[in-house]
Amino acid sequence: MAHTFTFRFRGPAGGLAVDLEAGTVPAGDGIPPHSMQIHRRVRLGLPASGLHWKDAAWLAFGVSLHAPALSELRPDGVVIQVASLACPLSDYRSEAAALAMDGWIRERFALEGPGASVAYDTARGRYVFGWGTTFRPFSDDPLPEDPPPFRDHQELDVTVTGVASVGSWVDADGGGAGFVDRTKHPSWWDEDAAPPQVGDRLHVVVLDAGRDEPRFSALRRDIDIARRLRALRDEV
Repeated sequence: MAHTFTFRFRGPAGGLAVDLEAGTVPAGDGIPPHSMQIHRRVRLGLPASGLHWKDAAWLAFGVSLHAPALSELRPDGVVIQVASLACPLSDYRSEAAALAMDGWIRERFALEGPGASVAYDTARGRYVFGWGTTFRPFSDDPLPEDPPPFRDHQELDVTVTGVASVGSWVDADGGGAGFVDRTKHPSWWDEDAAPPQVGDRLHVVVLDAGRDEPRFSALRRDIDIARRLRALRDEV
């Protein structure tokens, strides 16, 4: 029997919406034509009308997040047959198909989530997706050689180690280093705030963990935005 899962994420100028209708095919019915093997006897069947290749890829990745648990739950095999995938009146991001499949599987099989999430980064004007411990969804080596020391929107306590006209270099408690642009220090906006000096202690938020020199902010408004984004992510 088909079951419909509706994924919704509200953003500042719209949001993401996916309606996923799918069901399961009994293992004894054989392998449906044109289905994809995800893991062992866990397979994904696509609708007869077809899908855009990116949507199909992210649906398959959504299944893969739960594939070991599904394999253990259904050792004889399970085929998830997608009947339809629609994105009604929303921003289009193909990654949202994986979040819809993640939600569908958690509802259908009562499984815990793997940590898949989405948030909207106001500072950079884009959606930010997280996949638990998977950092490279379509790589045979999905884990980084060295786990990233920081994540976007993470809060840190740091010590200033160097100061220049363009900003300050800092070391984070627990390891790792980054950079605070001069416009991301309170002294840029408040003439009563002391400029940064070596040895100063700051509470910061990570703005861009992916830079060669991760970018931090010590501004209260950026910290407040990060807290709201983390709250939205945790509600998904």
